[in-house]
Amino acid sequence: MKTLKALKITSILNGVFCLFCIASTVCFAVNHYFNLRDYFSVGIILVYGWIINPVGIVSFIICLTSFLTERKSQEAKQVIGMKWIWILVWPIITTIFYITAGGLMVVFTGGV
Repeated sequence: MKTLKALKITSILNGVFCLFCIASTVCFAVNHYFNLRDYFSVGIILVYGWIINPVGIVSFIICLTSFLTERKSQEAKQVIGMKWIWILVWPIITTIFYITAGGLMVVFTGGV
C-alpha cells in the first residue's frame, strides 16, 4: 500500500518538523528568560529546520495523490481504513506549529 507507506513517511517528517519548531522556541525562551546567549545561537540554527522547510505541503500532495489513486480498490479501502484522515490533519498541525513558532520567535527575539 503506497498510501500507508506515504503516511508513515509523512508522520515522521512532520514529527521532525514539529520537533524543530518546539526546540527553537524553547531555545529562544531560555535565552529570553535566562539571558544565555548560546541558546540564542542554537535557536537560530534550529530555525532553518522549520522556516524554509516545505515538508508539510509536499507530503500532503504526495499522500493525497497516492490515496486518490488507491481508494478505488475495495481491498485498499479496508487496509487504509480511517488512517487517511491523517492526510488532512497533518497540514493543520504543521500550520499551527509554524505560526506559533514564528510568533513566539518574534516575541522572544524582540521583533522582526
